[in-house]
Amino acid sequence: MTTPHSVIFGGSFDPLHNGHLDIMRYVLQTLHAEQLILLPTFCSPFKKEFLLSPKERLIMCEMTSAYLSRCYPQAHITACDFEIMQSKPTYSIESVRFLRNTLGDSARLGFVLGWDNYAQFHLWKDYTILSSMLSLLVFDRGNHDLKSFNSLTQGLGLTDLEAHFIPFCSAISSTHIKKQFAKKDCAHEAFGQIPSFLVPTLKDFLQKHLL
Repeated sequence: MTTPHSVIFGGSFDPLHNGHLDIMRYVLQTLHAEQLILLPTFCSPFKKEFLLSPKERLIMCEMTSAYLSRCYPQAHITACDFEIMQSKPTYSIESVRFLRNTLGDSARLGFVLGWDNYAQFHLWKDYTILSSMLSLLVFDRGNHDLKSFNSLTQGLGLTDLEAHFIPFCSAISSTHIKKQFAKKDCAHEAFGQIPSFLVPTLKDFLQKHLL
């Protein structure tokens, strides 16, 4: 697999956790991407409720990009506020076009996504155009194999699609974290129960904004 020069990692990051951080490290350390762009969404068409505000989620991405920049000085790591600044739902095609214009690069951009989103890729706006602009890096939580990935890819019927299957086990889930923090009176207990989700450099920030 030829790693794209620039890789986009978008998501709600609500909250940004160690599962996200492990993917970022994989992109930088194993795939050797030269540029990583964290792209927090203002809101997601697949999610209705958020623990943290768009601004707070952007701050987490900025703090994490600064932390990773110290760990991987050879790479250019940034947080992009494009979708947050729109203050409305933004389609991925809009963000990708913006980033391509900003970067001035006609090459395919790498794009991180999970299996669930990949299975719904045919529902994305202008997905056929996106498939010609992106190299999809599909991170799976260990529930699927290469055979099922190839079957899903074939079913999408996209001749220009370039997608790569990356088995990646992570037990950390934003959904689980949200359930732990759904009730304010349980928040302190939740921090004690699931410390493994915490990114060390974000611990104080998350405690301040979630408790």
